[in-house]
Formats: sequence, C-alpha cells, structure tokens
Amino acid sequence: MTTDWTQRGLAYRPELRIRIAQAFFGPTLPPNERIYALKQYFVYFSDELRSLRTGISKESWQTKDLAIKDCEDLFHVVDVLRTNQEDRRPEICQKLLSRFGTSNDLAINRSLNLALRLWLMINVQEPTFAGLRHGVTSVEWDDERTLPAFIESLFPPSRWPEISPQSTRLGPHFTAAFMQRVCGLSIEWTTSLHDHLRLDSLRKALKVFPYKCHLQALIDSHRNGSPQQRLPLPVKILQETILSLDLLFPFWDSRTITLLAKEKQDFHEYGPFEATRRLTLLDFDHWRDRLLELHEEIFQSPPVSWAQLWRDRRSPQQFWTFWIAIIILILTSFSTVATIIQAWASLKALDRLT
Repeated sequence: MTTDWTQRGLAYRPELRIRIAQAFFGPTLPPNERIYALKQYFVYFSDELRSLRTGISKESWQTKDLAIKDCEDLFHVVDVLRTNQEDRRPEICQKLLSRFGTSNDLAINRSLNLALRLWLMINVQEPTFAGLRHGVTSVEWDDERTLPAFIESLFPPSRWPEISPQSTRLGPHFTAAFMQRVCGLSIEWTTSLHDHLRLDSLRKALKVFPYKCHLQALIDSHRNGSPQQRLPLPVKILQETILSLDLLFPFWDSRTITLLAKEKQDFHEYGPFEATRRLTLLDFDHWRDRLLELHEEIFQSPPVSWAQLWRDRRSPQQFWTFWIAIIILILTSFSTVATIIQAWASLKALDRLT
C-alpha cells in the first residue's frame, strides 16, 4: 500500500483526482467543473483509505490482508465488477485471481468491499470493521446473489404503492430547515447511500446523504457509457436521491441556505435543479416509505416549545386562533387580577370608614 493511499492530501491532488473520476465515472467526465464539484467526495475517498490503517496495531489494520495495493489495482476491481454483473461474488473473486494470484480469499473479498465503498458509496463492510464509521450502517454482499440483486435488496420499492392522493401531498413547509426550527429535527450527514433518509424517531435525527455531485457523476457515466459500462445501481435510485435533496433543501430557500452554510454543505449550489419543486410522494418509488415516515413522525408532530409554537406556520388558521386565544387569556387574567385588587381596595376603604 503506497503513501498516496493513506494521505489526506489525495483530495487536493488534481492529476490523481482526474484519474479516479474518469475510472469511476467514465472518460467523458468534464475535467474541470465536475472534478471541482466532487471535492467533498474526494475528502470521503481519502478518509476511507486512511481508515484502512485504523487499529491498535498494524496486525489489526485492514491493509494487512488487502489485495489492492495502488490505484490501478482499484480501477481493475471496479472494472471487473462493472463488466461481470451476471456473476455472483465467488465468481467475481475467481476472475480477480488473474491479477491477484498470490492473495488469499480474505484479501480479495476485502478488496471487493473497498471498491464498492469508494465507487458506489455504499458501506459494504465485513463485521470485524463494521464500527469504523460511527452511526453508518454496514451491509454484506453474500455469495448467493449477483451485485445488482444485492443492491436491489438494499433499496426495495415502497411497501405502499397505492396511497390516496391526499396522503401524497407535501406542503411548502416540508423542508429540513423548517422541521429543524419548528419540529426539533436534527440532521446527521451520512457517507452511505443506503442510510439516506433513515429516521431515528426517538432522537428526531434524520440521516442525509449529501453527495449530490457523486450521484450526478454516476448518472452521467450511465448515460454516456457503453452497455458494458452500465451501473449495478439503478439510475432511478440516484435520480430519486437527488430529487429528495432538492425537496428537503430547496436552493431558493433562504433558511435552507443558512442551515447548509452552518453545516458547511454546498451541494445545493450544483445542478441540475428541478424547474418546479414537486410536492407529492408519488414521485418516489424507493424513498417513499422513509419520506412518509418523516412526514408523519416529524412534520406532523406538534411543536414542543413556545419558540417552536411561534415559528409554526403550517396552518395559519390554527396559528392565529391559538395566539389570539393566548392574548384573550392574558387580558382576561389581567382583568381578573385588576378586579381582585379593586375589590380588595374597596374592602380596605370600608374598614377605614368603620
């Protein structure tokens, strides 16, 4: 394993970034705009490589048993995965022996996992290292399924294919910024596409996959590539993920811009953008269930503080009814206190007269 693989400086080396981007996303990738837009992806790339050397000793590092030794090895593994999608994992491993003949099964399987993490940003990881990225769900590719079948199992279609039109509508306040201010939602950024929109209802924490430019690069590679260069990950999932980011983080919303600036996220600055913001769950086949859960568990939950009550404008009629009632209650309380004081003063005056 060379130094290039473990140094964070990889994210700032233009010539290496171009090589990686063109190997993963196709040679037609525009070298300037897209490469710059992928800067957060390359930070992830570098962090993932550095994590290979995480452990109390070198004996516990993943690099101890890893067939991949440099970028060319990585590119070869991705190419084998891309061009042999009808094969199951053991068959893929067999084909990799032509390049890694001296490596054992663990080293080749570990290299497959690494390639999938770096290429598709799905946290495919063996149980021994499942906790390396805190809060990120680890998954394992079994020996019985092809790669497309395995990935399809991670992104199943909605369990609610038929829902009423009324249930699918999303109001204009259905944004992450609004739910953070009014509903107490917290945003946790994830590096695994599989965890996107995963909601922890108890903590009111929503995981968001913010690597929009990586998603778009994969879509472009599918559109511009040959049949042999097709993705094992359905393009529909990539498109829906971008659409969900545009839905929850609209680029034209000032509160969203403030939120993302505070979180040091800039994915909303890069297109393509939806011409009109879709406000229906029917546009989502794979993320519908998680969006529906977010809508029911968080968006429709009542505010829990006075500040949140004041910010809540989901129902203007309820908003003004509640605050007018509060004002009337306060005025009534003042009137009652004034009446009591007046009665007390009258009694005191009668006592003096007697």
